Amino acid sequence: MAPSNPPRMSIYLTGRTSVITPFDPWRSRLCTCPPKLSLDPYTGCQHGCIYCYASSYIRDFFRCRPKRGLLDRVRRDLEKVRPGALISMSNSSDPYPPMEARLRLTERCLKMFRGRGLRILVITKGTTVLRDVDLLRELGAAVTVSLTTLDESLCRRLEPGAPPPSERLEALSKLSQEGVPTGLRLDPIIPFLTDDQIEVVVEEAVSAGVRHVVASTLKPRPDGWARLRETFPEEWGRMARLYREGMRVGPSMYLPARVRRELLERAMKVCLRAGVSFSTCREGFPDLNKAPTCDGSHMAGVSKS
Repeated sequence: MAPSNPPRMSIYLTGRTSVITPFDPWRSRLCTCPPKLSLDPYTGCQHGCIYCYASSYIRDFFRCRPKRGLLDRVRRDLEKVRPGALISMSNSSDPYPPMEARLRLTERCLKMFRGRGLRILVITKGTTVLRDVDLLRELGAAVTVSLTTLDESLCRRLEPGAPPPSERLEALSKLSQEGVPTGLRLDPIIPFLTDDQIEVVVEEAVSAGVRHVVASTLKPRPDGWARLRETFPEEWGRMARLYREGMRVGPSMYLPARVRRELLERAMKVCLRAGVSFSTCREGFPDLNKAPTCDGSHMAGVSKS
């Protein structure tokens, strides 16, 4: 599991914190993210994505639950967060799981960010994000929505608890229309399952108003790899032969470089034609990044209040 606070304190903090912590993706040599802080209001996730890598380091991951004492801990942590800090919600557990509609913890965290001069990036599959559109606009927040396929039947098998693709596209469209900067996370691109959808997913997201696309190929860890084998045994066999030609980075398996680059270039070409920025996530191809930031945080402004 990634440490909650790495040895070197974030440039955005004045002291140790509890739940708003420096983003540190296992100190991956392939990570090109800008310095930022991370806040996960929930532990675990209700979306149940079978390919998920976070289940490899968060115990009982598919039992989503609020962090204990979350709001008091966020309030204390914010006293140690410098103005201008970038806070990403969320990097392990979706900030808009179904239970957020009832508990409203993400909403309450966002309200605590008011007047602090922070920059907010929201990463989600959840359409409850639309409830907070006025608040997100007030904060100058940017929202990136993850989408793997437009095939709703395939999506139900890959992401059984997540909203269908059509609803996520509608959320992107409504957010964009309301003045909230939006991006697409084409993540993950799965060979033999979703790779034939690359162009159409990007095109539909651009039509919905996204300004930035970040793409990432599937980098399975053992537990997600086993779930893929159980759910898609035929496709898994073809994947396994291909991944054997690739490499490992920590516990993650990578496709061969030539295959990854070909898939990512397909997404990049659609973006360049459409005039939206493009980047990759932990792929090792910095020349493919055509944006000020890989994660889309360059779209985030500072709170207007």
